[in-house]
Amino acid sequence: MTPQRRRLSLIVLVSAILFVAIISICWFNYSTAVKHEAHMFYAIEEGASRESVVEVLGPPSEVRPCGDNLWWGKDADYRGKNDGRCVTEERYMHFLGAFGIGYSAGGKVVSKYEYISE
Repeated sequence: MTPQRRRLSLIVLVSAILFVAIISICWFNYSTAVKHEAHMFYAIEEGASRESVVEVLGPPSEVRPCGDNLWWGKDADYRGKNDGRCVTEERYMHFLGAFGIGYSAGGKVVSKYEYISE
């Protein structure tokens, strides 16, 4: 193998290692942030004010009307049909999912749901 070819092989190898290292660091930072956000999401209690939620999670990514059903966390905790208690849902979007918080007309938490692969 010629010296030029060795140098090129070394450059390609080092570049590949750096690429994998950078991607790994980015993924670790992202997953740590999402885990922290999930922990804060699950700590939100029913009846909490919108202001207290925004203080913890920050401003939402999206605001929309509530859906037809009420949830508390995941699919296992179905709270029944939305009888008008939930009027606004604020979503906190992240890669492949979102956290949704439903509020009453008075700005109190009445529903929350973790969307997966949204």
